[in-house]
This record gives sequence, C-alpha cells and structure tokens, in this order.
Amino acid sequence: MTRDKRVSGGRKTGFTVVELLVTMGIISVLAGLLVPALGIAKEAAKRTVCASNLRQLGLGLEMYTLANDGWYPIEDLCGNPQDVLVSSLYPAYVPERDVFYCPSAEEIEPYAQSPEYGGPGGDSVVNTDENWERHYITYKYFSITRRDTRMPLPLRLSEYPHLLNSRSPSSRWLMSDWVRKNVPVFPHRELGGWGGGRNVLFADKSVRFVQHRTPHAFTERQ
Repeated sequence: MTRDKRVSGGRKTGFTVVELLVTMGIISVLAGLLVPALGIAKEAAKRTVCASNLRQLGLGLEMYTLANDGWYPIEDLCGNPQDVLVSSLYPAYVPERDVFYCPSAEEIEPYAQSPEYGGPGGDSVVNTDENWERHYITYKYFSITRRDTRMPLPLRLSEYPHLLNSRSPSSRWLMSDWVRKNVPVFPHRELGGWGGGRNVLFADKSVRFVQHRTPHAFTERQ
C-alpha cells in the first residue's frame, strides 16, 4: 500500500495560504510605491526633452536674427497656425519637425481642443502630419502684431504690435509651452495631475521652468 508523501526531510513543500497572502501584500505595497515614482520619472524626462526643444528653437531664432538685422520672425497672433515662425525656422535653422512639439502634447490636447477655455477650441497641438502641414505646433510664440484674446498676454494696448528683437529685455518671453486662459492644468503636471508649470524660452535664450504658482506664470510680462 502506497501513500502520498507530503514531506521530505522533515520540511513542508510549497507555501501556506498565509505566506501567499503576505507575499502578495508585499508585492502590492512595492507596486504602489513604484508606479508613482515611474510616473514622476517619465514626466521629468518629458520636461527635459521639452526644455531641449525650446533651446534648439532659441538657437534657431538667434541664427535667424543674425541674418535679419536682429529681428525675430513676426507672427500675426501667438496662437495656431504659426505660419511665419515655422516657415522662418524650418528647415534652414531647425531641421527637425519634432522640435516644434512638446512631448506632453497628448496630455494637453483635450484642453486645446475644448471650447471652454477662452476660445473656440480646435487648437490641436500634437505632432501629426495634418498639424505639421498647417503649421499647428505645441509652443506659443510671442513676437506678434496683434493681441490674441484667447491668450493670457496682458500687455498694454500701446505695446502692440509686440515685436521682439535681439535687443529686447532678457525677461521677455520668446516662446513657451502651450497655455490658454482658464485652463486648469499646465503642460508639465505635478504628482496627482494638478498644477505643474511650463517651460519658457526667454529673450536671452535661457529656458526656465515656470510653476503655475509663480507670479506671472500665465503671462508674458514680467
């Protein structure tokens, strides 16, 4: 007569139910700690790429001014389409199309498309062939001839046209991540999805991250 042996050398084989539950609990806790950390790292990487894009655009604008008596391209409005800016920089000074698009564009696309935030909507900002052909990009450009009421750019009326050149004050904004009036989140969000901020290219060609709590975070004027 044979029997099923469940022990070998005095030791039980396999895990008990309690051991399995403890193991699963530990794994759940570790996963809960890891997922937010991965999200933070991913967003930090996007923000870094975005800043790099703006630096390249700043370099392209600087080279453009050298060939145009110190003047930057002059756009009609700071919103899409941005025909003059794109045509002035691409491909002569900025040969890569991806540089014109923030890696966080997909997250802010719903806000750009929505009519609830200071405009009719339809301001697509993602990197697609259709957007590229019509010069719809992610970034906002601030050397403009007239005020775009969708944008939080509270200059005095006497300051339009707002034409920037290589001698403009260093605090002036040349370009920034997408933003529009009353939008509740910025392109680069903080943990939990609220707040955040946007990268800004200044007239001195520096790029700085402006948090949503910073005074003038929504504005060009300093």
